[in-house]
Amino acid sequence: MPAPENRYSMFSHSLDRIASTAYFLGAIVPLIALAFVVERYVLPNIDESRIIMGIIALVVSIAVLSLGSFLALRQSTRKSQRQMETDNARLQSLLKASSSLSSATDDSDATAATARCAFSLIGEGGAFVMIRGGSEPSLQLAHLAGDEPEKLFEDLEEPLRELADLVLRQERPAIRGIAEEAEKLSAVAVPIPGEFEPLGVLVVARRAASDEFESAQVDSLTTLAGLASVALRHLDLQDCQRNFFTHVTDILVSTLDQHLGFHSGHANRVARLANRIGRELGLEERRLERLHFASLLHDVGMLKLGPSHHKNPKACQKHAELGFRMLNRIRLWRDIAPFVHHHHEWYDGSGYPMGIKGEAIPLESRIIGFCDAFDSMASPSSYKQPLSWDEALREVDDCTGTQFDPDVTRAFKVLVDHGAIDPSFLS
Repeated sequence: MPAPENRYSMFSHSLDRIASTAYFLGAIVPLIALAFVVERYVLPNIDESRIIMGIIALVVSIAVLSLGSFLALRQSTRKSQRQMETDNARLQSLLKASSSLSSATDDSDATAATARCAFSLIGEGGAFVMIRGGSEPSLQLAHLAGDEPEKLFEDLEEPLRELADLVLRQERPAIRGIAEEAEKLSAVAVPIPGEFEPLGVLVVARRAASDEFESAQVDSLTTLAGLASVALRHLDLQDCQRNFFTHVTDILVSTLDQHLGFHSGHANRVARLANRIGRELGLEERRLERLHFASLLHDVGMLKLGPSHHKNPKACQKHAELGFRMLNRIRLWRDIAPFVHHHHEWYDGSGYPMGIKGEAIPLESRIIGFCDAFDSMASPSSYKQPLSWDEALREVDDCTGTQFDPDVTRAFKVLVDHGAIDPSFLS
């Protein structure tokens, strides 16, 4: 892997200074003191030249041994420092990958982040993420990264796929040497865990004199594969939720149309109009998604009212509260329940069911309330005699500031002026 930056080292560059200072104070200073004492007080009192030479040799030997010990210690600490820097660099790569994976919006983002991190952990060759192809048993190349990874994969596709298939069957990491002409390569593959079986395989190949990868590298790749697994499964869960929202909401809207027997298509028209106004007001995608489903389900409480109450205004007022209770019990719909609850509140506080006003009414509810009223006024499929397009626009002006939020009606009128909303919206 690339040389790690020393700022991640636990010891930093002070290690050499500490070791040198410790050696000077713990060995050089005492050795100088010993040499001084020997030269000043011991040697003058000895006549035997052999004894003098022996004492001098002893002092020199101590000096050489202490120097050798210092150099060995310095070599060991430098090796530890390099290992620490390498480990810290791997940890930084994994932390960065974790952040990228947690913010991934789809499978492609997740596999791309995994491939990039795998390459950074090894620092040469190429990294390849292979995922099971849905109903297909074979692995599909989802993403790659590295030094000319496309060419490397093309040259080594057969042995890399064989290694990946082996890992998929055994569900544990495997390392393999690959001979290619005069060049020797090695590859390691680790499974990307799934709930019942691996979701895929992470493969890294590099040009190296040895077939072996360090155990720490394999462990890091295994950790990365685990992070990728969590991200991919989370994205799959989100996709299942979206699928649930879409199809169950469609079932409920169709059932509501059949239950009421009039005002057919009202929910879809309200949702379409609310989406345009929400975008004009600058709502982010997540809020637009919630607004869409709340718009489709704003009248779901009517399913709790029998046919005899459908045209009873007082009885129908209960549908906002009933819809809120229905959705609030479902965790996946709980965040849109308040929008349904308050879509009949008026901007001046004279609406129902709670009589709140102004900014106290959720913006999504203000949008839905306007779209609900406008469709009821102007749609040919309305439960009452519809107004003409121009009459409906005048009614919007008359009710702005009382029933309708001025910001919502302003956004609506901008869209009308630009031709983005016209009478075809209500058909």
